[in-house]
Amino acid sequence: MTFYARVLGVAQDAGVPHIGCNCPRCERFREAPLLPACLGLVGGEATYLCDATPAIAEQTRALPSFPTAILLTHLHMGHMAGLLQLGKEALNRPTTLYGSPAVCAFLRANAPWNRLPLTLVEVNERVELEPGLEVEWVRVPHRDEDADTHAFLVTGPTRSLLYLPDIDAWEIDLHALLARCDLALLDGSFYSRDELPRQRNIPHPPITETLALLSDEEIAKVRFLHFNHTNPVLDENGPTVLAAIQGEQIAL
Repeated sequence: MTFYARVLGVAQDAGVPHIGCNCPRCERFREAPLLPACLGLVGGEATYLCDATPAIAEQTRALPSFPTAILLTHLHMGHMAGLLQLGKEALNRPTTLYGSPAVCAFLRANAPWNRLPLTLVEVNERVELEPGLEVEWVRVPHRDEDADTHAFLVTGPTRSLLYLPDIDAWEIDLHALLARCDLALLDGSFYSRDELPRQRNIPHPPITETLALLSDEEIAKVRFLHFNHTNPVLDENGPTVLAAIQGEQIAL
C-alpha cells in the first residue's frame, strides 16, 4: 500500500499568471499556469487536501478520489477561498474540515463560511487521518488578521514531510523542524528583499536569507514553493534553487 503526497500548486495565493499582470514572467505561464500552493495527501483509505485554494476544482481532479477532508493552514485568500466551491452553488456536499480552534471559531462566526456544509474539527496538536497517516499542527508567525497560522508535519508509514507555505520570519526553530522530517516544502514567496515596492507590508523570508541559515545537509531536504509572480526563480534563466514541482509525487 503506497502513501504519498502530491504537490498540487506552487504559486502564491493568486497563482501565476497573476490577475491583471502581463509581465513577461506571467506571460511565460499563460498556457500552463502555476496554481496556488496546495498539497494533496493520498493514504491507504482516502485522500485529503491541505488548503482550499481558488483552484480547488482543478486541484482535486489531480487526486485519485475526491478528498475525504480538508486541512487548513490559515485563512488567507489562497488557502481558504476554495471552500466557497463546497456550497450549494457548486459541490453542495458535506465535507470535514480540520483547523485550529481559532480557524474553526472564525468559520463558525462569519458568513458565508458558516453557511457551508462543513463539519469542523478543531485540532490543537495532531490528528490521525487514518492508520499510518498523521498530521501535526505547528504554529508559525504570520499575518494573523482573523485567526492563527500553522504548518503541517505529515508523517506516513516510511517518511515525513513538512508543509510550510507561509511564514513572516524565521522566529521558530527551523533547524529543529528540519531534523524531524525527511523533506520540507518551505515558503519561497520572494527570492530577495527588493522584488516588490510593498514587500515590507507582506513579509516573507526571502529564499536567499533562508538558505543562508541552513547547513548543506539541511538544504538538501528543502524544496521551495508559494512563489510570487515577481520571483525571478520563475524565469527560464533565473536563479537556480531547489523548487517543488507542480504535480510531483512524494512518497510517505
